[in-house]
Amino acid sequence: IPIADTKISLIDGEKGKLIYRGFDVLDLTKNSNFEECCFLLLHDHLPNQAEFDEFTSRLKEARTIPKQMQKNMRNWRKNAHPMDVLQAFVAALAGYYDEKGTEKEISHQRAINLIAKVPTIIASWQRIRDGLPLVDPDPTLSHAANFLYMMTGEKPDPEVEKIFDRCLIFHADHTFNASTFTAWQVASTRAHMYSASSA
Repeated sequence: IPIADTKISLIDGEKGKLIYRGFDVLDLTKNSNFEECCFLLLHDHLPNQAEFDEFTSRLKEARTIPKQMQKNMRNWRKNAHPMDVLQAFVAALAGYYDEKGTEKEISHQRAINLIAKVPTIIASWQRIRDGLPLVDPDPTLSHAANFLYMMTGEKPDPEVEKIFDRCLIFHADHTFNASTFTAWQVASTRAHMYSASSA
């Protein structure tokens, strides 16, 4: 049952199309990367070089999560479901960060934090539950390569990096699926973005 319209993305199952802000996702996977697609989804246009450089720089600066958060993860049972851990620690970001500025600036910084920090949360938990040392984010790597590096401790092969980058693009937005609808509903109560994403 349609409940609202969105300009962000469109799924046309009959034609096998997934559209982000007017761009076919297949074109984006061939000609773009995950960071550029995130900018597109957030800003409704593809970035110029200066905008792209600033955006990727902010993402790289935001990758680190507080050491206390990783210490807290060690208190969880090792067989806890990864989605439960992710949900809890995404919500916990609100307790570590107090963004300043206009409402739009705060929302933008929270979006950057979520894009940048979720891979670090996931990789931290994966390595903690496997009894492996944590791997700090590498600011010289792309988003996809850094995620794989933090998970495995090894810098990925460029072909593997490209495949994973395409996977991230394909999963960047799926219109109003159940989880998106839930986040939208929570955000409509003026709860902050971390709560909406956790929900």
